[in-house]
Amino acid sequence: MFDDSAYQNKPGFIYLIHAVGSDRYKIGLTTRSVQARLAELNSSQSPYPLELIDSFETPNVTEDEKYFHDKYSAYRVHGEWFSFDKKTLKQVRKEYRDDVGFSLPRLPQISLPVLSKLPAINRNNIALAMAGIGSLWLIVVMSGCQQPSKGLPDVPDPPPPPRSQLL
Repeated sequence: MFDDSAYQNKPGFIYLIHAVGSDRYKIGLTTRSVQARLAELNSSQSPYPLELIDSFETPNVTEDEKYFHDKYSAYRVHGEWFSFDKKTLKQVRKEYRDDVGFSLPRLPQISLPVLSKLPAINRNNIALAMAGIGSLWLIVVMSGCQQPSKGLPDVPDPPPPPRSQLL
């Protein structure tokens, strides 16, 4: 069995790779780029050509990989390799796309060079956006929702009443 202790609590990617010409799929983890891991697997570890089906970024690769391995353990054929029919593969792929727990609406596919430079929507980017919104909200609340006044003359406090009036 693979010793994943070196990957405990580390960010990285969970990938789904297909052995072309078979019904075999590898659910694995990497802390490097998914493309580098795919090239490594293609070069030495598979009698079939391999293709990347899906991947997602995660703050804890071992936890998320364990989730998928446990959930689909009935389909395991060897190690990290699973045999999926079309229906099960569709379910696995939905979970890869839906790893934050809810479905985002599918937007029409637009092929523009600018869009390829945008970051992917994933759990980390959503958390970062939520933290940014929360921070902005906190700044507004802590500032009292007011901008400091500018250009107004300082008005001195009125003098205290004479002592004779206090007695």
